[in-house]
Amino acid sequence: MKLRAALSVGLTMILAVGLMQFATPPQKAEAAAVANQFNPGMIISDALFYDGGAMTANAVQNFLNSQVRGCAAGYTCLKDYRQDTASRPAVAGRCAAYAGAANESSAEIIAKVGAACGISQKALIVLLQKEQGLVTATSPTSGKYQIATGFACPDTAACDAQYFGFFNQVYSAASQFKRYSTLPSAFNHVAGRVNNIRLHPNAACGSTPVLIQNAATAGLYNYTPYQPNASAMANLYGTGDACASYGNRNFWRYYTDWFGSTTVSSLLRTPESDAVYLVVGTKKHQVPTFDLYNAFAPLGAASYVSQAYLDTLTTSHPATRIIRTSDTSIYFIDSAIKVPFPSCEMVVDYGGSCNSDGYVDVTDAQAAAFYTGPYATSVFGTTAGTRYLLDNGTKHEILNDSSQAAAGIPFGMIVLTETAIAHLPFASPVINDSSYVHNRDTGGATFVAGGIQYPVQAPDVAAYGVPPRYAGALRAGSLGIVPIHSYFSGVVTVPGSGSVQVLSASGRFTITNPAMIAAVSPIAVSAGFVGLYTDQGTLADGAYVKSPTDSSVYVLSAASLRPIAGWDSLVSLANTPNPTILTVPANMIAALPKGPPVLGPGTMYRTFADTSIYLIDGLGNRVPIGSFDHTDAAGFTKWTYASQENLNGYPIAPAALTFGVVCNGTKYVSAGGSLHALTATTEALYPFAFTPLAATTCARTVVGTPAIDFIRTSNGSIYQLVAGERRGVTAAGLAALNAGRGWLQVTDRFAADIPLGPPAG
Repeated sequence: MKLRAALSVGLTMILAVGLMQFATPPQKAEAAAVANQFNPGMIISDALFYDGGAMTANAVQNFLNSQVRGCAAGYTCLKDYRQDTASRPAVAGRCAAYAGAANESSAEIIAKVGAACGISQKALIVLLQKEQGLVTATSPTSGKYQIATGFACPDTAACDAQYFGFFNQVYSAASQFKRYSTLPSAFNHVAGRVNNIRLHPNAACGSTPVLIQNAATAGLYNYTPYQPNASAMANLYGTGDACASYGNRNFWRYYTDWFGSTTVSSLLRTPESDAVYLVVGTKKHQVPTFDLYNAFAPLGAASYVSQAYLDTLTTSHPATRIIRTSDTSIYFIDSAIKVPFPSCEMVVDYGGSCNSDGYVDVTDAQAAAFYTGPYATSVFGTTAGTRYLLDNGTKHEILNDSSQAAAGIPFGMIVLTETAIAHLPFASPVINDSSYVHNRDTGGATFVAGGIQYPVQAPDVAAYGVPPRYAGALRAGSLGIVPIHSYFSGVVTVPGSGSVQVLSASGRFTITNPAMIAAVSPIAVSAGFVGLYTDQGTLADGAYVKSPTDSSVYVLSAASLRPIAGWDSLVSLANTPNPTILTVPANMIAALPKGPPVLGPGTMYRTFADTSIYLIDGLGNRVPIGSFDHTDAAGFTKWTYASQENLNGYPIAPAALTFGVVCNGTKYVSAGGSLHALTATTEALYPFAFTPLAATTCARTVVGTPAIDFIRTSNGSIYQLVAGERRGVTAAGLAALNAGRGWLQVTDRFAADIPLGPPAG
């Protein structure tokens, strides 16, 4: 057999005459190829060269039509060429069976051979142009069709006639290129190593070393064993010096001008599917997420190939961010950086392993696309500000420095992107006890103590003064690991302290009566957390509180929270136009039992349906009013309407109001709109039933001069009080008895309630 391609060494496929005949390809007005982009070690990517589904017969025909407007008379251009083809059986490792047919067009032959042998129709078109100029020829001779691809035409001998014919040439060339890839070590030029490649058939022109990076490039050199020299590349569309060769230059140049770049990314996909694969040699690893696709960005954007080509690749396990290079070093990739692992244990921490399915083997060229970074660390910081401890393929988010120190985790970390470890599941976060935590994803707040989180309701965030007291922020995925217990009530205790405190934006208040918050269980917190709030004293019975979301004001009592009916009632109860109101969390107000509404103490109320009038006495009673004389005398002059339901919240006192009252342990008589204190001596002079009043009611009164033993009525009558009686005093006797001490001006009703005795002496 004369065919030198069957030999294991010295294969030379180019015609010596072809070397010069097609040195100057036809010019285009604007060339797509740029000489400095030619890479002798990567003339064309395997994904492009071995893509047997690159073009259909119609696509090939349309392309051929576009290259020739019309043929010279008497000639058949490639676009119009037809012949009968013979069937070819399948050849293992090279071509599938070819079904021959009568009168097949050149486009059908090119498309069918490419599909059967797994060689790109684009590459075959370029081969036909590079060898015989058939694609653009307008007057091709029959001889050009006989040796259309230059197959079996060695430099030193005549072409082998058994391979003559257009179909024979196209099929034989495609089959031979597949042979190069399936038996790479049988030929001179081998991918993955440095090869000395000649510059010209004349050995005197010399050779230069080239690292051939892939099988397709090795195949082109085995088919045409020369590389262009500097002069050939300097005149990309012309000729160089005597040592210039053009075959592989022209292949690259034609392909680039007609079909675009001859190289593709290591990331491949088809137009019909969104699935992207990382291709390494003959293996494909599906890239499962867009984040991972971006991580492989240094390899270039995904290139399109046919499904037929993808199907020729072996499907391996899905790609991950963990890669291994030819020297067995294992790296983690992110942001165009490859971070080396110091140990297999850390590979496991990052979600991989040192087993073959725990990483993706990549070529040196693929690895070189990434910058080498510092060694990976177990603490992983992100550009988003988060920090994690990576452990056994999980991520424990670290709240802050103090949390990290308390957990004994060493400082020092590598910083990459958040998406780099998005695939790792969250594990329990590292949180200092008693910490407010900001949720990075929802913006919400939660409190963590004792391994439990207590969400802070949105309206309560400001009420507790949370923002300036945040210990740090965590992702929702981290917080989702921490058990949740209802909500944060703001009621806390430091174990062993013996006190319970309520928190607010202004500080902390000590609860003096735990019964007031019996419905709310205090949360055990650290002393350090309590120290974040300034001490505001005690929160005792009678304190006024409201929630941040409602204007309703409540008064705190031992039994319940009691809503205050209105501003007037609040002012009356507080006895000041500017009462102090503490804003407490809405949840706390919701949790505490509610008592009846508070009506203004010292104010009189009646219903629309009943004329009975009552004096509201503090928070506990309503005192019946028999006469306005009694209320006017004490200075209680205002009355209004209330619902029966509200009045029912106040039990009726056992006795009606009189002219005698008790405030804060002191007995008074009421007259002229004020109270007048009695002493142990004067008390016996006034034979009244004394009505005890609450301190808040008494606060609404005016205290006048102390009562004495003389009273004066509206008609000017003056009486001296003696042993529970009133005794009339004449004008002449007043000076002697009274000695200028004055008297207490009272109403006639007041005087009438004191028995009348004999005249004074």
